Amino acid sequence: MGLILVVNLHGQINSSVPVRKALNELWVAKKFSASVVPDDPATVGMLRLCKDYVSWTPLEEDLLADLLSKRGMMSTTKPLDLSALKRMGFKDHKELASKMLEGEERLSSVPGVLPYFRLAPPRGGFKRSLRRQFTEKGELGSNPKLEGIVRRMI
Repeated sequence: MGLILVVNLHGQINSSVPVRKALNELWVAKKFSASVVPDDPATVGMLRLCKDYVSWTPLEEDLLADLLSKRGMMSTTKPLDLSALKRMGFKDHKELASKMLEGEERLSSVPGVLPYFRLAPPRGGFKRSLRRQFTEKGELGSNPKLEGIVRRMI
């Protein structure tokens, strides 16, 4: 069982109540927020419900380490730096990322760490439509090219 990176590209505008609940449970209620969720049937069902608002892809260890080091937060104003990680018992961001991918840790279970990432709009903009699914020449839904977009958003 791996991890999935979920990014909200649309916000919650004009969404139904079940979609809003699913976005809140996935920790991606705001536009350009991202979270890491487990790849299990319940999560995939929520992702399919929100497919017109979010984009997702399987997560790689180096991308997760970059997200933790550059966009990880202890609170809304305090970044997740090396000293905070050492107080929690981790050597660096890479070790936390590897433990998360192995299934030993979850971002929501690490005390004091916010379970989501606030991203910026991608440098250079989006190359495809934000109103269509990836299979229809858009960015939404299951997107294998999402890693490149997220790297530009970090």
